[in-house]
Amino acid sequence: MTTSICDLEEAAARGWRAPEELPLGRWRLRAAEGFTGRANSALAIGDPGMPLAAAIDEVGRWYRARGLPAMVAVPFPVAGPEDSPVDRFLGQELGWAVRSSAVIVMTAETGQVAGQAADPAVRVDLEPEPDPAWLALYRFRGEKPPPISRRLLMSAPWQAFASVRAGGATIAIGRVAAAGDWAGLTAVEVDPGQRRRGLGRAVTGALAAAAAARGVAGLYLQVEQTNAAARRLYRQTGFADHHVYHYRVASPPSGTGAAKPGRAR
Repeated sequence: MTTSICDLEEAAARGWRAPEELPLGRWRLRAAEGFTGRANSALAIGDPGMPLAAAIDEVGRWYRARGLPAMVAVPFPVAGPEDSPVDRFLGQELGWAVRSSAVIVMTAETGQVAGQAADPAVRVDLEPEPDPAWLALYRFRGEKPPPISRRLLMSAPWQAFASVRAGGATIAIGRVAAAGDWAGLTAVEVDPGQRRRGLGRAVTGALAAAAAARGVAGLYLQVEQTNAAARRLYRQTGFADHHVYHYRVASPPSGTGAAKPGRAR
């Protein structure tokens, strides 16, 4: 299943909706109290409806009013960001730094992943909302997320939450969220004491099957470009690189402290 970078990014944005959003032409301004880069950055796809310099000025004003750093998510082909006029303008003209490592967006056919990753020996329960045990295991970049995270987890047109339980405890989780023809896999987490048992793969298969049952044709996920091991594992279940994005962040005004930015991804 093929799609453009812009269309896939729009689908992904609908699967992880910030509490505050504002369209700027085809761009999307998003704020969520600093939790995750995606929910606290301007998504720069298509035409912002005004000259680029004016659009970036508007981005800066909008985020300053919310006490957040001005940050732009810039998608680009796997080959690199050199052909992105937005990235050239932010980096070369304004000196905005790249925040953290780049993130690769990988895609696959839903049915293929469901077939490759399914494990009938592992029981995976699916629910429409995350229960307290699911939320207790959920981590973002190794840390317990803030309360606003639940609002983002429930922000898609449709989502499902997977749990693997043993001895009364939840030992593996994951989320799938669908918007249109695409569903995104996020929050696949396994208890540290239960790893290397294939539980993450089983969760992935169950979530893919749930999306397939709804008629969703394509899956996507996001993984840091530097995480070669995870990318190899995802390729084994049918995923391939689609595109890359990184964040450009404005430097704080001279003499002021930087606001705490949202984490990447």
